[in-house]
Amino acid sequence: MRGLQAGRVVAYLSLVGQAALAAPTNIQAASCSELSVSTPNWNISNAASSDWPGGASGRVELFARHIPTNVLLDCDVEYSLDQTTGEIVNYDPTAVHECMNFSNAPLNTTVTLDMTNLQLNLKSTWTCEGDEKTYTATGLVKLQRDTSPGACLVEPSQVGESTTCPIADVLVEGKLVE
Repeated sequence: MRGLQAGRVVAYLSLVGQAALAAPTNIQAASCSELSVSTPNWNISNAASSDWPGGASGRVELFARHIPTNVLLDCDVEYSLDQTTGEIVNYDPTAVHECMNFSNAPLNTTVTLDMTNLQLNLKSTWTCEGDEKTYTATGLVKLQRDTSPGACLVEPSQVGESTTCPIADVLVEGKLVE
């Protein structure tokens, strides 16, 4: 009886293997051009805000993956803090900050960030390989900083304590600019 069951297992595995080999392997992902028109979005991840009141500065750093080109970007927004109160001072919410592109893809991205309500505005311009068209999209999202007890990391530094708080990952829906 054991020999019969072992034979069934071998036959079953053999059929599964043949089915796997016969399955189509040429499933194609959507192209850059298709995604540029349908979902010119960004995935924001690993974002945080860090304040160094003793150093009179702070910044919001985030990583944005541009979905049509699959390019990862690093966007930093720096600001000044009052050394005594730790409040943001002399900040221009309309200031444009360039993001660093981790690829050689033709993708230029800038952000503005309103620090009073953490409203992030992204703008990207790109081309797709083999496509002569230049695409531009903008997106707007309110970032969610977690300042609940234990969420922020407080560390000593040469200029006093620094406080780093996580910002939730979020999908930013882009709108094509025609």
